[in-house]
Amino acid sequence: MHKVLVLTTLLVCLFAAGCSSTKKINKGHEGGESYVDVPVPANYEDYDTPPFKRQDSEGGRRIYGRYAYKSTDGIDSAREVTAWFTKNLPAEGWEFQTEDVDENKGTATVRFKKGDEQLKIELSPDERVSGSERFSVLVIEMNPQYD
Repeated sequence: MHKVLVLTTLLVCLFAAGCSSTKKINKGHEGGESYVDVPVPANYEDYDTPPFKRQDSEGGRRIYGRYAYKSTDGIDSAREVTAWFTKNLPAEGWEFQTEDVDENKGTATVRFKKGDEQLKIELSPDERVSGSERFSVLVIEMNPQYD
């Protein structure tokens, strides 16, 4: 009887420990949430593993962030995506800096500034040469490390 009680207690403890650890799993974006003041076009969804990497200081200052998205409706026009960001980010306090757009290759790099923070947005087609459904890849970097 004592062995059954010990075994039952052990199983209950293991079950409880398993349940409490699953509650800590981040059900949102892996590595943190995207920045609320950096919206993306509606036709983009999380992409990459992990799609989101974020490092903030204890005081809440943004040190580094990298976010990857993919288009849900094929290859996007680099000019149109650039225009979307230059129209929408100033409303969030971002100041346009530079852009480099190559519509033929489907690539673009756009930079914004907000206070001491730098924002780099890159668009390119996915790297697959063949495939039934190609898409655009959008990478957003907050305070790029190697720039």
